[in-house]
Amino acid sequence: MSSKTTLPSGSTFDSSLDMTRSPAFQRAVLRAAQYKCLQALKAGKIRLVQEPNPNIPTRFTPRMDLVDDTSANKLTAIFELPGVKTSDISLQIREGNLIVTGERRAPQTIQSALASQKTLPRNPVTAADDVAAGDESESTSSHVAIQELRFGSFYRSLPVPAGIKESDVTAALQDGMLTVTWPKIPGRLQNTMAVNNIAPNTSAIAAQ
Repeated sequence: MSSKTTLPSGSTFDSSLDMTRSPAFQRAVLRAAQYKCLQALKAGKIRLVQEPNPNIPTRFTPRMDLVDDTSANKLTAIFELPGVKTSDISLQIREGNLIVTGERRAPQTIQSALASQKTLPRNPVTAADDVAAGDESESTSSHVAIQELRFGSFYRSLPVPAGIKESDVTAALQDGMLTVTWPKIPGRLQNTMAVNNIAPNTSAIAAQ
């Protein structure tokens, strides 16, 4: 036989419960939580992740290596651009900088999956709120379970020596790697441009 214990009115338990319901106490807890999150962000323990929206264009910066060839008096930049066609890349010399721009398009499989869902990958907090509010829709037949690849427009800028023109620059795209070469001194690079290299006085790579 179980017994039931009744706490007297005005007990410590009741006082603590009343305190947690106080707006002042809740504001203090919120400030403490915000401070903890800020400290964790500064320490690199957590990071802010913006929930992606397939309807909003994104832009990313391609990774690259820069090689300084002192024997040939030239510089070579190698950009990581898998899945990008030559027709989707543009090279320009502008205000003393080499500008590399273009677009990497998502494969049709990913485009179809993104189009059939609201927003993925979903924020777990948002998803929990939807469930609590009874606004959880049925799962679609296709969705992106993990989304790590970057698609959309890209941009990268590198300073070049004064006097360098687009006709001094050679470029080639092979196996998803864009190789761009220019001389340290204008007019000193004598390489012959190949079929898929940048053409003189143009801003785009010729199609392969």
